[in-house]
Amino acid sequence: MSSYSSRRRAPASSHMEESVLDRINREAEELLSIKRQARDEARQVRIDCLEKSIKANDQKDYHLIDNGNDKVSELEKKFQRAMLLYSQLDNEKSSLLYEIDLMKDEMEEKDQILYQVQRENREMGEELKLLKKTVEGLHLQQQQLRNEILQRDKLIHENGFLVANQDPNDDLLPPIQHTRAGSENGTDSIKTKFDPLLISYVTLAAVEKALPGTSAVDQKIQRIVESNRKLRQQIDDAEKALYNRRQRPREDYNSTGSNSSSDDSLHKDALKQVAELKLKLQEMEREKTALDGAFGRSETQLKRFKTIAEQSEKESEELQKQNRQLKKELRDKEQLLEESKETNNHLQSRLEKMRNTRRPI
Repeated sequence: MSSYSSRRRAPASSHMEESVLDRINREAEELLSIKRQARDEARQVRIDCLEKSIKANDQKDYHLIDNGNDKVSELEKKFQRAMLLYSQLDNEKSSLLYEIDLMKDEMEEKDQILYQVQRENREMGEELKLLKKTVEGLHLQQQQLRNEILQRDKLIHENGFLVANQDPNDDLLPPIQHTRAGSENGTDSIKTKFDPLLISYVTLAAVEKALPGTSAVDQKIQRIVESNRKLRQQIDDAEKALYNRRQRPREDYNSTGSNSSSDDSLHKDALKQVAELKLKLQEMEREKTALDGAFGRSETQLKRFKTIAEQSEKESEELQKQNRQLKKELRDKEQLLEESKETNNHLQSRLEKMRNTRRPI
């Protein structure tokens, strides 16, 4: 009976176990469903947070990109202004080079004029030396003649000869004494006076001694008179030539003085132009330094934009290329400016040389 009852109780215990297992399964499923629901809720919360953070980051990125685009547009405007400034500098440089070429041409012309003036001055100096020699010879002859005249007058007074006035219409003796007087036209005219004549035995003896021969006395006197007339004519011609020579250097000196005054005025204008060119070059250098500072600041901004986004990096690379080109142009402009400075220094040295050469003149 006991075995039977035990066999009869077995199904009841298995049923309880099944119910317990079912209950455990249900509880486990409920726990799993709760865990799944919690996981789903947590996943949804994380997804919402990620979406919010992504949206916030996107808004920040868009804001940064907008700011970057604005700054890039500002940089483009600055570069456009810089290009305009560089074009203006290039135009000014070309005009300065043209002015320098003109000044070089003017300096060459002045050098040629100065060389011609110096050559003419040397030639006139040689002519003046020759004229001085001829004038000295004429002065010696004139002094000898004056001494002879003084001796003659002394002999006349000592020997007490009779004096006869000379007829102006008589061509036997030429005029001896010459005087200068001013005419109404302002020019100097030559007037002559006829000195009295002396004829004595002593004179006849002197004539015979000077011109021995069988010819008549009047012929001998005529020959002496002709020789004297020729000498007087030579003296008159020499005095006229000397007078003309003295007047010519004054006129040449006045003309050269006017030329020198005009050269001085041209020289002053050239110095003024050189000073203006110096001021323009200084202003260009100041503008260049300001542009260099602007380019340095733009480089730093471009480097900072590289770290923001790939698009800004590409644009910054293009800007860097443009910047390199501008720097190359700046270096070329600086070289041209240095060359223009050297040409200006050369012109200044030439001007100083011209001053030094004009001072002794």
